[in-house]
Amino acid sequence: MAIMIPDKPVEIPTGSREDEMFAALSALSDEYYVFHSFVLITNVSGMLHESETDFLIFHPQKGIICIEAKAGRVRFDGRAWYYGSGIEMKRGGPYKQAELNKWKLQKYFEQNNMLDIWDKCKTLHAVWFPSIDRQYLNSIHFPSDADKTITLTGESLDPETIERDVDRLFSINLPSLVETSITNFEVNKILSNVLCPSFDLVPTVTSQMSIQRKTFNRLLKEQTNILNFLEEQPYAIINGAAGTGKTMIALEKARRHAELGENVLFLCFNRMLCDYLRGNYPHKHISYYTIDALACMLCSSKEADYEQFELKLEQLYFEGKFPFKHVIIDEGQDFGQDMIEETQIIERLEEIILSPEICGTFYLFYDKNQLVQGRQIPSYIKEADCKLTLYRNCRNTEDIAITSMRPLGKDVVPKMFGAVPGETPKIHILETPEQQIERIDKILRTLLDNKIADIVILTCATAEKSVVTPYLRDGEYCKFGHSFKFSTCRKFKGLEADAIILVDVIADTFDRTNKMLFYVGASRARFSLNIVCNMTEDDCIQTLAELGVQANKKPKKMLAASLNSLLS
Repeated sequence: MAIMIPDKPVEIPTGSREDEMFAALSALSDEYYVFHSFVLITNVSGMLHESETDFLIFHPQKGIICIEAKAGRVRFDGRAWYYGSGIEMKRGGPYKQAELNKWKLQKYFEQNNMLDIWDKCKTLHAVWFPSIDRQYLNSIHFPSDADKTITLTGESLDPETIERDVDRLFSINLPSLVETSITNFEVNKILSNVLCPSFDLVPTVTSQMSIQRKTFNRLLKEQTNILNFLEEQPYAIINGAAGTGKTMIALEKARRHAELGENVLFLCFNRMLCDYLRGNYPHKHISYYTIDALACMLCSSKEADYEQFELKLEQLYFEGKFPFKHVIIDEGQDFGQDMIEETQIIERLEEIILSPEICGTFYLFYDKNQLVQGRQIPSYIKEADCKLTLYRNCRNTEDIAITSMRPLGKDVVPKMFGAVPGETPKIHILETPEQQIERIDKILRTLLDNKIADIVILTCATAEKSVVTPYLRDGEYCKFGHSFKFSTCRKFKGLEADAIILVDVIADTFDRTNKMLFYVGASRARFSLNIVCNMTEDDCIQTLAELGVQANKKPKKMLAASLNSLLS
């Protein structure tokens, strides 16, 4: 039985008898491939042309036949071909149409750089009149552009005779004297590249990331409600979990003021974040500082002295020389250290900026779950009059956001309105440094193979005690001809990367003191998160207890599930 493609006839026009022809052709031996309603679309000089061959027959040792089928009454008046309805046939009638489809097929081979194979494959065209018999056909005088030897009739509908008639067509000699002589490789190429290509459109990792990135940008636009509110509100304390767009809103607010020629102080605790913002969002009216750097700049000192800093702020204010009209603070929860609290630096900045003399704006952004520098939420946040909250995550995929927050407790659940889907984070639970380094390298190779270049390795330990420290060169992890960024969770807070590999995750990472570090590190990942743990089964049981989960016989797998991740 022939290989029929498709395996059932496509839509059959009424009265065409193509279903009977399909059934007859299916009786050909199994070396034959038969294509019903084979459509070719070609682009000629920018215009699309579509042609349909009713049946295309391919035999690896014999060649190709393009068949045009015409059932029912057919008429030729000496000038043109007509259907029984009296409508004139297009493209000069069935024989010219079959021949034209053959040459279009040749063009398609050429477009696929397979003209050399075409030249070795015998290709013919034919017409099938299933409604008349051979005797009647022989009694008719055909026009010069039609030939009875390339014509099939009603007798060919008989499964017993169809192969004989098809073989007769293949026996016709062509002027080029070509006979089919193609290798098995070339046969497969004809099938896979021209006649029946198959594919599985699996989106690449980079294409998925591109779509996700566009979605993140759309989500960020929804944060404009906060920006619009701040247009009429000179003071606000804005809370939001990691990834809710706090920094981007702060930057946009700073930019709007700066575009009016007004000086903005953008204050953040983390030096790496400060350097990143200064390098990527420069503006002559925006000054990026850490609290210590601002103190040293204003006091012309090498080290920050907060008492002297407070006095300097008051002096500049009373002399009318305070250099900024607007203050925007990111990572506000980290300014709760004792000396900053005691000298009330933040409160003093607020008073100066909102004073009638300056009449500026003061905005502070914070995340209560990222308290990794100070010991408690500062009093100026607790006692604030105007508090706003951001809920929509516009950095992480849904699963990454959930994984990052799982250790914080069941009550801390991100609100994932219209969240972007993505790959589930992977957790790697290993017991020796050698195993961990080997796994880190494997993860890096996979990311590079998927064309992901923005990769950062973050440690939940210190830079001096990380498992990767012995392999660092100038502070970076160098493998496979690439240098990968390495940092601690604390120092990288406020920043982000397409892919994060979180290392040095141990049982103590999930206790009350350190679980915020895990949250900070994991939430830096936009699209890919791998967690490399240095843990035994007993450590997993301890961690599950810390998470409030009763361990079973497979603590590693259970820990992975508890952290919304896949055990790898």
